[in-house]
Amino acid sequence: MSDSAEEIAILHVDDDEAFAELVATFLERENDRFRVETAASVTDGLARLTAGEFHCVVSDYDMPERDGLDFLDAVREVDPDLPFILYTGKGSEEVASEAISAGVTDYLQKEQGTGQYTVLANRVENAVEQYSARAALEASEERLSFFIEQSPLGVLEYDEDFEIVELNETGEEILGYTEEELRGHSWEILVTDNSYDNVDVVTRELAKASGGYHSIDENVRKDGSQIVCEWHNRVVTDDDGDVVAIFSLFQDVTERVERQKRLGETSARLTALFEESPDMINVHDVDGEILDPNPRLCEETGYSVDELTGMKVWELDQSFDPDEVTDLWNGMEQGDRQRLEGVYRRKDGSTFPVEVHIRRLDLAGEDRFIAISRDISERNRREEELERTNALLSTLVAGLPVGVLAEDRDRTVLAVNERLLELFGLSGSPTELVGANCRALAETASELVADSEGFVERIDELTAGLEPVHNESVELVDGRSLARSYEPIELPDGTGHLWMYRDTTEQRAREQQLRQQNERLSEFASVVSHDLRNPLNIAAGNVELAREEYESDHLVTAANALDRIGDLIDDLLTLARSGDDLGEREPVAMDPLVTDCWGTVETADATLRTDLASTVVADRSRLQQLVENLVRNSVEHGGDGVTVTVGDLPDGFYVEDNGPGIPADRRDTVFDAGYSTSRSGTGFGLSIVKQVAEAHGWNVRVTESAEGGARFEITGVEFVDAEE
Repeated sequence: MSDSAEEIAILHVDDDEAFAELVATFLERENDRFRVETAASVTDGLARLTAGEFHCVVSDYDMPERDGLDFLDAVREVDPDLPFILYTGKGSEEVASEAISAGVTDYLQKEQGTGQYTVLANRVENAVEQYSARAALEASEERLSFFIEQSPLGVLEYDEDFEIVELNETGEEILGYTEEELRGHSWEILVTDNSYDNVDVVTRELAKASGGYHSIDENVRKDGSQIVCEWHNRVVTDDDGDVVAIFSLFQDVTERVERQKRLGETSARLTALFEESPDMINVHDVDGEILDPNPRLCEETGYSVDELTGMKVWELDQSFDPDEVTDLWNGMEQGDRQRLEGVYRRKDGSTFPVEVHIRRLDLAGEDRFIAISRDISERNRREEELERTNALLSTLVAGLPVGVLAEDRDRTVLAVNERLLELFGLSGSPTELVGANCRALAETASELVADSEGFVERIDELTAGLEPVHNESVELVDGRSLARSYEPIELPDGTGHLWMYRDTTEQRAREQQLRQQNERLSEFASVVSHDLRNPLNIAAGNVELAREEYESDHLVTAANALDRIGDLIDDLLTLARSGDDLGEREPVAMDPLVTDCWGTVETADATLRTDLASTVVADRSRLQQLVENLVRNSVEHGGDGVTVTVGDLPDGFYVEDNGPGIPADRRDTVFDAGYSTSRSGTGFGLSIVKQVAEAHGWNVRVTESAEGGARFEITGVEFVDAEE
């Protein structure tokens, strides 16, 4: 054995102790650095991890009480990065996907034969080496990253050509650039013309890789603004004096603009706001006399500034009663606001509706009122249009067979139909509910929903996110099931919400029946995969070990029998798991596919002849499975030196041989599961052929070849035209 410092300690957890010991034996034979300890349960495995130090965990998936993924969760709480390999006899895409999502280091399915232990040993060694290397690198990078990212100063890193390679978050805030935007640029992008010469001298000195340098320079942010920064620059070299990196630490030392200047700019902005505002503005006193109208008010009303100045507010707004509005003003304190709706009269006598916001202020020691008004003619028109839309929606949805509810952006009911009220047992009529609060309506409806709180929360979530959703399931307390769909809808005054509910009780019952059938099939496949293959692997492994020590025909016979059992399990799993499922269909050239199939089948002294020019549309993997089984059937039943021929048909292809053939009275039963006339056959090969053909929508029949052998014809196949 190598130095103990190089030893790799492995914990193997499997509820089958005999298999666990067998795996340990083979792993330690594969690599003399390995030391394998075994545990028969997750509880025992966790105890071993607590008591000792291990470099890798290998675990079965399907174990009593707690499975392999439960074990993974517990291990990750102790050591988030410890290599963990799921080595399981229960193999499926679902298990593999779940394992990868849970963060397993590697996933390996138990197979027949001892070659799998070599693969497992390689996976363990690779996982441990990657873990060690990653840990060392992460520790080094973490120290450097902590210094750079946590620094209160900006940190800028150059390479030896003075091109920027890194910038920390503080530096990004100071300069306005992201690290990605500056990477590859030189310092010239960051300095003004006034500081160019100074920075150039510093960089020339830094290029000599000696000492550090301090400078204060004018810099340019990404947005073009100029700031002043203080810089501390230093070159980092290795033991040979070669430049590793050049770092600059800096901070913004720009003085703020003087307060008086900011005040002047603020006054200028206020003046511009008054003069250029899109709203109508006037300043009036407590007697209602307009003192200062803005240009927009003059433009909208048709009066000049002189004509509006001195005019009473109620002369402009004919909806105001002088006494009432005066009382309103006198009741306002400094800073108070009021919102009113009125009607302005233009100079030409026409009128338009307005919304007026009034605020009382103290301007230069005088009580003044600023009135900001806006023409709301368009808004009123939209409201009227919305009312018409509501009436139209109510008419449209009334007769729909699904429950429908439309609401506006404020969650107010626009339209609802009778079917929705029936589904949720709501009282009232659709007309009576228009204008109601939709959230309150949802809370009432939730009394009939199994998850009442979640029902209301989900509605709030969808209306806030404005993301469409279709056919969400809603379970009612009386056993019924509803499918909910949601769509945001554009309305004249904003985004509204459309809900549709459909009764899916009968559909769910049918789906439940189908799921139960699939679960029974999955349970059968699981039993075959785990409960049969695991002891089979143990038997095969021990037979191989015995054959290494003893020469015996009985052991050869036993090994062959175990291989046959393995073939039976593979065919059973194919029938149980694949079923009618097909992957993506694609053009498949038949001639090279048949050649590949011939290479994967033990053909002994058999001969292959092909007469194929077609390209078919199929699931390539399942088609190869079909052809392999037909070729294997001919080789197993055709006798010594059999010739197998594969050729085209007008609407498909055929596979035939020159063997003894299949009697006419048996041709209807050859596709039955378990039927076989060969002692080495499993009896499931032709069942799989029929299953694959039917999944594609093809027809398969058996007849007699020209030479008296068996001929299988696959028809109803879709071809790809030669021009394509």
